[in-house]
Amino acid sequence: MKKRYKNFFVLLAAALLLALCAGCGSGSAADSTAEAGSTEDYYEFSLTMHDAENTVSGQYLQNWADQVYEQTDGHVKITIHFSAVLSAATDVADNVLAGAIDIGWLYTAYFSGQFPLSEVITLPLQGFGDPVVSTEVLWDLYEGYEEVSSEWSGFKLLMLYGNPGMMFASSGSPITSLSDLQGLSIRCPSGPITDVLQAWGANPITMSTPDIYEALEKNNIDGYIFEESGIVTFSLQELTTYITDYPLYDGPFGLVMNWDSWNSLPEEYQEIIDSLSGYDASIAAAEAFGDNAVAARETITDAGVEFVSFSEEALAELQVAADEYAETWVEDVTTDSFDGAAYLAEAKALAEAYAG
Repeated sequence: MKKRYKNFFVLLAAALLLALCAGCGSGSAADSTAEAGSTEDYYEFSLTMHDAENTVSGQYLQNWADQVYEQTDGHVKITIHFSAVLSAATDVADNVLAGAIDIGWLYTAYFSGQFPLSEVITLPLQGFGDPVVSTEVLWDLYEGYEEVSSEWSGFKLLMLYGNPGMMFASSGSPITSLSDLQGLSIRCPSGPITDVLQAWGANPITMSTPDIYEALEKNNIDGYIFEESGIVTFSLQELTTYITDYPLYDGPFGLVMNWDSWNSLPEEYQEIIDSLSGYDASIAAAEAFGDNAVAARETITDAGVEFVSFSEEALAELQVAADEYAETWVEDVTTDSFDGAAYLAEAKALAEAYAG
């Protein structure tokens, strides 16, 4: 395991220097440009995301798109369509694969069975709860396992990172033990957490994030699972009484591009986008996500929400069902050529090492 992180802005400066020097050589700059054949060409791509423009994710990707535009001297323009106006969150992968949209920001939980190995960080109570740590783990697994990289091979993968730890929040009584969960209707994303919630005695309700507020207001749910920056984004602190201060798991986000759209670009522009993407940009995105969650906590606290904790005994009770599910997950991903148990063990060991 090695630390590959570099300062993101140093990379941006380096990419800009490369772009400025692209015309250097034995011939004139004009001759080199003519050979590249790209100076007269302009490219515009669509990018869809389900978060709003004023969210940390929206601002981060807008800054990324602006950097692409600037470093290609305006020849590559990426127009972001926020708040799922171009595509429902659940349709992003299909729309990018089909070429209906050039670039998509997707949350793997919306695509059941499509990214099973990448979703190892979604296994509840298995040690995944920090966005930067989870991003480190994801990239080690992506680069180290062909089975993981193949999950993304239908796309040009631009970024892959984890969100801040997902936690219980409730509008009535606090959730501090297994008994507190019995019979509660809890909104959650799809994925492993739905099965584990059932094993804990709760009633998992899957719904899109914009619908949580109304569901709480109408008492259609007793609580939800979310991360702090998302809570503030959707003003859920207004209807929340307690948050259980313990990360249950993380969720992977991918920024993916249609291959035909990518291949339409000249190599020099591909190189610039690559320099602004990949591992380093993913780490920077995770850091921004994490920093925003810290700031959001103050807003949540100021709204009168109380943070509560699990006791060691309560956490041990919850751990039983979580570990049982993890064993089932291992069985599901294991094949004649892939050892699911070894894979999960490595992912957990990486998380522990990066956290340390």
